Amino acid sequence: MRIILLLLLCAVMMLAVAAFHPIDHDEGQYVGAVAMMRLGLPYRDFAYLQTPLQPLLLAPLAWIAEGWLFPALRAVNALLVVAATACIWLAARRAGASLHAAAIAAGTLLFSHMLLFAGSVARNDALPLVLMTAGMAAMMALIQKDRTRWTALVAGLLLGAAASAKISYGLPAAAAGLFALLHWRMLGVEKVALLALGGILGGLPTIGVAILAPETAWFGIIEYSLKAPFEWRTWTGQTSMLEVPLSLVRLARYLAQGCGLIALVAVALVATRRRTPVERLLDMMIMAGLIAAWLPRPIYVQYLGPLLPPLLLRFALLTDAPFWQRRAGRALIAVGLVAGITQSAIEAGRNMLAGHSPVHMVMRDADAMDRIAASAKLSGAIVTLSPERVVDVALPLDRRFVTGPFLLRTRHILTPEQARAFHASTSQTLAADLSEAPPAAILTGSEGRPKAAFPRGLDGLLIAWARSNGYRPVSLPSGRHTLFLAPPSSTQRGEKRS
Repeated sequence: MRIILLLLLCAVMMLAVAAFHPIDHDEGQYVGAVAMMRLGLPYRDFAYLQTPLQPLLLAPLAWIAEGWLFPALRAVNALLVVAATACIWLAARRAGASLHAAAIAAGTLLFSHMLLFAGSVARNDALPLVLMTAGMAAMMALIQKDRTRWTALVAGLLLGAAASAKISYGLPAAAAGLFALLHWRMLGVEKVALLALGGILGGLPTIGVAILAPETAWFGIIEYSLKAPFEWRTWTGQTSMLEVPLSLVRLARYLAQGCGLIALVAVALVATRRRTPVERLLDMMIMAGLIAAWLPRPIYVQYLGPLLPPLLLRFALLTDAPFWQRRAGRALIAVGLVAGITQSAIEAGRNMLAGHSPVHMVMRDADAMDRIAASAKLSGAIVTLSPERVVDVALPLDRRFVTGPFLLRTRHILTPEQARAFHASTSQTLAADLSEAPPAAILTGSEGRPKAAFPRGLDGLLIAWARSNGYRPVSLPSGRHTLFLAPPSSTQRGEKRS
């Protein structure tokens, strides 16, 4: 009963943080992808820059929560991270940890900046986290000689599905598979085979959708992340963010926003000791998680997702040692917990004290856009670089802009022919694309920050086209955003061509 009450308290806390957390730059592409499921499938019918499980699984919300999709997706992520916390506690208990150590595993994961961030925005970080932690719990049962053969299948399915939600989780999943191969005598050939089968089944959503549009899927899953960040940072004069020294600093910084850095040092200090099978598995997953966190550039806090669950579980298994029972050990953990919650507490707390919910403001703007569109008798799609702000408007999001700023800001990554085949616009094709199929409205305001390559911000490209084509600006309640309304002749032409 106590555990259920704690989980309910955590859920209430996370829902409150999600309601007041500032809008994140990346949210739009994930919210937009779920909304686009009304139109078709990722890659085939609209561009998507990750493995596809999240929009596939959450697609029912596009209809169930129509008109409330953005807050619904934030709420779902808030609840998913609470589920991940429960799963890491279960994994710790199955690994043989004491109640005290299991509580540390759950607490250090929940009160890390990475998890709080994952649960307060509508990105794609919470779903792979809960799948990975649930898969770890199944793996712990498997190592402890669970006699149910299907545990192996479930473990593989969950870990494979985590990779289908976010590709970086494929590295820890592969590490778990390698562990099983190296310990096949202990586990048994049948369970190793079932684990592998589960992993394949978990990857089927990605394989199945990719078969329908292989070139677009390859670009979205692999090629974009290898090329686009380097082009953008070079273009904007920020190449230092891609280099090793600053990347190391950023990795250490994000690990220190929680108990991750403390845990990494503690685990490294015992790396040469004799290890149990559970510890060997976790160490292999930690190494894979470190690689997964290190590979993307520049490094951001969400990239720690594949690393922190095995790292903090491994750390928790050490905390029954005398040092961690003393004042110094407890103080270290307390410092890590405070460091983990500080940024989220400041960002969400500032808005709470001001009585300002960014989610509520997005919904107010959406209501205003509906009234404006109805009054102007607009029909057609909305173009914007902030899809999260229009998915709850009656007018649909133009699918060429479902990735928000991330494809528009590219220059040479896609040829004009590829961009059109992928249902996307880039900075090189924007004017021609909008002229060919004029939108009913253009929303600007989120991407106005000047960049070296775009002195008026990315929104400046949309604003310039809107003004040169007679679109009428209307301010929205947020004060920051402007809706440009098409002249009647433009919307009629756009309807005929679409």
